[in-house]
Order: sequence, then C-alpha cells, then structure tokens
Amino acid sequence: MKFIVLGAGGVGCYYGARLLRAGHEVVFVARGEHLAQLRKEGLTLNHPKIDFNEAVTAISIEEMRVLDLSSFDAILLTIKSTATREIAEVLKSCFESLTSIPYCISLQNGVENEDILSHYIKPCYIIGGLTRKIGAHIIRAGVIQAVGDAETILGLMESDEKAKHFLEKCALILKEASIPTEIVLDIRKELWKKLIINNGVNALCALLEVKTGILMHHSHLASIVLGLMRETAMAAQALHVKISDEEIQAMFDLILGFDSIKPSMLVDVEHGRALEIEEICGVVIRYCKQLGIEAPFTQTIYALLNYKMENLR
Repeated sequence: MKFIVLGAGGVGCYYGARLLRAGHEVVFVARGEHLAQLRKEGLTLNHPKIDFNEAVTAISIEEMRVLDLSSFDAILLTIKSTATREIAEVLKSCFESLTSIPYCISLQNGVENEDILSHYIKPCYIIGGLTRKIGAHIIRAGVIQAVGDAETILGLMESDEKAKHFLEKCALILKEASIPTEIVLDIRKELWKKLIINNGVNALCALLEVKTGILMHHSHLASIVLGLMRETAMAAQALHVKISDEEIQAMFDLILGFDSIKPSMLVDVEHGRALEIEEICGVVIRYCKQLGIEAPFTQTIYALLNYKMENLR
C-alpha cells in the first residue's frame, strides 16, 4: 500500500517506520527543521523493538497540495487536533479534482476530529481511530524516541461495503507491520475511552511537568486522575455514549500498568507549543454543561493549565 503520514511527529514517524520496514511506500509530511533533517539525513527511530535509520521521502504541506493523491491508498492523520479543521480544508481542495481519493485515517487525540473532517470529506472515506500504549516524541530534528506497541483501534464512521473491505485489508497490513490492530463496530465509544485516559493524565502531567508514572503511583494524585476519568465518562453521556465504572477502572489500570511516559501535552509544554486543552479538557467541560452537571476536577486543571501557559509566553 501507499501511505501518506500527515503530521510526521513522534507517533506518525513510528507508524511510517513500521510500514516502511514491512515493505510499503510512505511519504512523510512535516515542516521546519524536522522536515529539513528528514530530507538530509533520513529518519532515525529508537525503540526497544525496532531501530530504524534510513532515508525517507519527506515533503511539506505545500508540496502535498500538488501531489497526485489519487495514487495513495490512505492518509494517516497524526496531526494535533487543534489543526484538524485547517488540514481538512487543505484535503478538500486537494480532493476536488480527483475521481479516486485515499481513505483518511484519524489517529489523533480527541473525540471530534472525525466529525470535523466529515464537513469537508465524504464520511465513507473517513476512518476513526486511536492509538494507545505508545509514547513517541521528536527528541531532535529527524530523531524519534519511542516506547510501547502502539495498540491501534479502528472503525468506520458510516457503514460502507467498499470502506469495510479497505479497513479489513489495512488492519491486516498494520498487524503484519507489528502494530497490533483491532476493528470495532462502535469507534465513537473507543474514542471516548481514549479521552478518559487523555483527560485523566495528559493535562495533569503537563500542569505538574511529571511523567504518568508519578501520577499513577502517588495516592493523592491518582485519586485526581480517577476523578478526571469519571468526569469524562459523564460527559460522554451527552452523546449517548455509555461507559461503565468497570470500563473506567480498566482505563485507569491500563495506564497504571504501562511504562511511565511523557504524554503529548507535557512535551508541548517543554517545547513552548500550543496545547490541546480545548480538545481534551474543554470538550469534557462543554458536554458536562450540556447535561447540567459540573466537572470540578477538569475545570480546575483546565483553569490552572491555561494560567500556566499564559504566563509562559
């Protein structure tokens, strides 16, 4: 298959390296110094189960605009959720003159990316997805440090036989590339379960500037994590997504048993980048308000983290 990795950061480069090793074609879309280094020296990925140091094809978003995207099978969206609408507009303009377009597989944080994409791209070409048990970051331009197996869950946003066939083929390819992959019927629920993890640890790690293991093995901090997770499950009810107490505990145990990592928002704080606060915390507050309930844990972290970022500028 031919893939475009749109957003060649830590996670995107991990997927791209795995797919290249499995014999597939991959084009990385990046920017700035990272793009320049990928072009000049190639991609270096350091991971306990794979060491990758090879020349790769890397382009800018501007160059992607003039690329014949009809020759690609899929676009892996590993961009920040803050950029989803902007990128969706770019993809719409790229697809307008094509009779055959690639499937767009979202592997982003948040629960609203697929809905945003559907305003610009036909929903039958959108595959919802998430990746968990992976920590992967750019440690310097062209070099990625990663840990974890990148367990991947994928699902269709609307029923379509052609898309179902593609999804089954794509899942097999990812498995053969040593990326554990599962297809589910209710991808929206899985996205909310991923948000339970993200709202539980991502923003709090960014606020305190600690890894996940610090939170999960400190009794008082762990109780805050659990409170954040429960509020996320309550917010999901606004969209008729039901998440049980047992499922919440399973998400808590999942992150408790995983390697202590720096989540994406902590890495963004360290590099002075914009955070996915609205997409992770804000969405929980918003949907809880729709239900007429408060989300005190999330509201507190949201306020403190916004204050922190305002004073770092």
